[in-house]
Amino acid sequence: MSTVSTTAPVPATAFEPFRVLLETQREECLRQRELALTEAAASVPDPVAVSRAATLLRTIEEIDAALGRIAAGSYGTCVHCGSAIPEERLEFRPFAAGCVACHSPAH
Repeated sequence: MSTVSTTAPVPATAFEPFRVLLETQREECLRQRELALTEAAASVPDPVAVSRAATLLRTIEEIDAALGRIAAGSYGTCVHCGSAIPEERLEFRPFAAGCVACHSPAH
């Protein structure tokens, strides 16, 4: 697999393994979120479960956005600076929207 170039769009099929991984992660996040919401709704609400449910929702939204970028042909390109996101970063965090430089504290 190669990373996306800023000059030529990569077809969505080139990122099929990432799409499958994202869909699997999304299903797992949904399952974990349902469990957290169940825990949060107990007679004594669990603030940790509430926080976990909120974090999982944000992750699901990031996964949905990444799936949208795959469909649009912009997956693998930093949404901030337009440079290619290294494949290693996508393997570690497949829903990453930006490159490491744009997400560093100094940026």
